[in-house]
Amino acid sequence: MSTRVVTVRLNKAEDSMLQAFAALHGLKQSDVLRTAAIKMIEDDQDFRLLMEAKAKTANFYSLSETRRQLELEG
Repeated sequence: MSTRVVTVRLNKAEDSMLQAFAALHGLKQSDVLRTAAIKMIEDDQDFRLLMEAKAKTANFYSLSETRRQLELEG
C-alpha cells in the first residue's frame, strides 16, 4: 500500500492534547489523527445515509412501539 505524508498544523494546546492522548493509549500521533479523520468521514457518511432514508420513509416507530405492534411485549 502506498502512503502519503500530510502536514497538520496544531497550536501548543492542541499539540499537548494530541501527545497526551497518544501516550495514554500507546499510539503514535499519526495513528490517532488517521483514526480520528476516518471516523469523522464515516460518521458523516452514516449521517447522510440516515437523512436519505428518513426522506424516503413515511412512518417511524420507536422500539417500544414496534415491539407492541409485533406483540413482543405483554
